[in-house]
Amino acid sequence: MGLAAVTGIGVCLAAPATLPHVTGAQAGYRIQLERFVVPPNLIAGLLVKARINGGPTLRLLVDSGSQWVVINRAAALHSHCDGGADLELVGAGAAEAASAKHQTAETLELGDLTLRSVPIIVSNRKLADGVQGVLPLAILSGFLIRLNFPAKQLDLLPYSTAEDGPLAVPVLSSNRLLFVKGTVNDVRDGYFLIDTGAAFTAISRDLARQLKISELMAAQVPLRGGIADMDAPLLSGSIRLRVASQQEVTGPVVAVDLSTASRYHGLEISGLIGYSAMCDFVLTVNYRDNMIRIGPK
Repeated sequence: MGLAAVTGIGVCLAAPATLPHVTGAQAGYRIQLERFVVPPNLIAGLLVKARINGGPTLRLLVDSGSQWVVINRAAALHSHCDGGADLELVGAGAAEAASAKHQTAETLELGDLTLRSVPIIVSNRKLADGVQGVLPLAILSGFLIRLNFPAKQLDLLPYSTAEDGPLAVPVLSSNRLLFVKGTVNDVRDGYFLIDTGAAFTAISRDLARQLKISELMAAQVPLRGGIADMDAPLLSGSIRLRVASQQEVTGPVVAVDLSTASRYHGLEISGLIGYSAMCDFVLTVNYRDNMIRIGPK
């Protein structure tokens, strides 16, 4: 397709960390976002403006497929993030773990919301142009999260407003990432990562082989991830994916190697649900009860 697209910059850490502390009242926040456009004209996600340790404004990709805040080395330097402990990261398309630095930022500001004692990962890799890092949804798990893709709004609400309607879907939580059950081509069930930081929906290459889907004639899409760059075969015409036994997932579908991530989580990951499948909807995430909803506002 000739597009410099992105797959999830989401990473998995080899060590746990605590959630940051929220400063101020928790009555709710609305944070305006902007679209992340990859040349020539692919909308690949949503960006939030943030400041770390009182430094310059950074543009972070809103990424439910990442566990912690990730920034590049230049952003870390200008945000007064120095030193740190070594950690290993794994992600979509990576054949092995990569090294990075783990530190704790004093503050992270998102509009009127200030988080304190925030775990930060400093990546040695060059991220996509126009992005200095990623903001994981899980870092905001003290709130009910409503991500309105069409309106480009991130609403953080008290859990007292949680909606437990019939469209709510239970998810499996592993290392602060959320996996929903899905069915591919009405024959294969599996767990799919909810990944707002991925431009495309994907299935694992293992699953593609099990379904006897050939990659030989498929167009190749260049993808940039947080751990590895890759060319992924486009399988859109061969894949029918449903979540929660009924909701059909639309948009382009690629195949990526998820074997390392599966080993890390102790879970066979069949794929991920990316931005292109959610861009016309509102994603509501309840980390407290491990529930999501993808639907109209």
